[in-house]
Amino acid sequence: MKNHILIIFLSLSLISCIGIPELKENPTKNLVQTNIPQSTKVIFQSDQWWLNSKDEGLNLLIKEILSKNSEIKVARLNIEKALYTLESTKSSNISPITLSGSFARNHMTNTRVNTHFDMTDDVKSNGTTYIGSLSVEAQYTLDLWDKFEALTKQAEYSKLANELQAKWTVLNISTLVSNLYGEYIFLSKEINIYEEKLKISKEIESLQKILHETGLSEKSSLLKAENNTQSTQQALSNLQNSRYALRNSFFSLIGNINSTTIEQTLNKINSTGSDFSYFLNTPEYIDSDMIVNRPDIQYFLTLINSQRENIISLKADFYPRFSISGKYEYQSIDILNIINGSSNLWGIGPSLYLPLFNRNILKQNYKIAGIDLNIFIENYNNNLIESYLKANNSLNSLKISERNNQLEKKNLLNSKEILNDNSTLYSIGSISKYNYLISKDQYLSDKLNFIKTNYTLYKNQIDMINALGGYYKEEVK
Repeated sequence: MKNHILIIFLSLSLISCIGIPELKENPTKNLVQTNIPQSTKVIFQSDQWWLNSKDEGLNLLIKEILSKNSEIKVARLNIEKALYTLESTKSSNISPITLSGSFARNHMTNTRVNTHFDMTDDVKSNGTTYIGSLSVEAQYTLDLWDKFEALTKQAEYSKLANELQAKWTVLNISTLVSNLYGEYIFLSKEINIYEEKLKISKEIESLQKILHETGLSEKSSLLKAENNTQSTQQALSNLQNSRYALRNSFFSLIGNINSTTIEQTLNKINSTGSDFSYFLNTPEYIDSDMIVNRPDIQYFLTLINSQRENIISLKADFYPRFSISGKYEYQSIDILNIINGSSNLWGIGPSLYLPLFNRNILKQNYKIAGIDLNIFIENYNNNLIESYLKANNSLNSLKISERNNQLEKKNLLNSKEILNDNSTLYSIGSISKYNYLISKDQYLSDKLNFIKTNYTLYKNQIDMINALGGYYKEEVK
């Protein structure tokens, strides 16, 4: 008997193998690096990278926004949901224990029961019948083809994907806050510069008015001075408006119109000023391992692995499915008090499901899953290459901005020296106040250019961190 069962099982399995489509999986790309310097090592940190800035204001802003941002909350809720999904998937091959019951009360009129016995008359009666039952049933499906194991692994990958997505969301929000923070510092510094330039332009306008009234200058010079004052006032108003709008951008990230932490941090920048933070040293090369380990790249790789498990579970649907079912039932019968009794019924035994008439649907779903897998692979390949190129572009921009910042620093030192010389010449009466004010205004313009290069260097550092998925630094071995 056992041999017959084994032969039947093997035959059904062989039949099921026939007609399963063959799927072709596209290859995933790798980043190959050559000529990597061996004298240094890269230390990478993706979590809380902003702490390396030692900037108290920035750290307070990021902490405040990450704790209240809706995108972060949604990402955490998705992780929680994925965890519950994983727990439910672990026992998906065990059916719920079903408890069912029924009770029927029927009123019967002119009921007649034929006994067919010569010595016994037929029974006639009017009355009520009672029939009731209570049953418990459960089923366990044997995981012979690893279907349920694959579903569990798929759920695990789904949980991991949500964790990586949350990590990437934190990175994007934190770098966004850092960029807004740097822009707010830049606008505050720019406003201070334009306030100084406005004072100078008003002094020059006053001098031009005196010169024009005494006939020592033409009217056009006075009009140009007035236009310069008005242009400076307009620029200052636009900067103040931009700073106000930028302030509201911080509040939008927490989904509220008020935050003591944000107010105090920004007011401190307005009153005392802040310098741009510097996070890292410019590296000579980009380590490809950093790109592969970026949360978003790992996310796409997780989707690929999840889809592979999905394909395994779909492939198992082509094979016979064996289950063990068990049932216990209690019945009670009372028919017009003629038949009155109860019974306990139980049973346990195997059941077989063989996909014969729905194989076409299974084939189409299986092929669709294969196409989805290749879509995930191509998305991974595309994002991998784009991320690597973006990181290299960010590195190049960072190097250029660092050189430009050094050159602009030299220009500012030269401009400062010229201003000091003109200040000395003005104090001894060798140059006019007008020429001294022009020199001072030029120095402020050069100082603003230096601040701009500082800000550009700051932004390129943030872009570099975002491109790599976190903070890094190089150390000599």
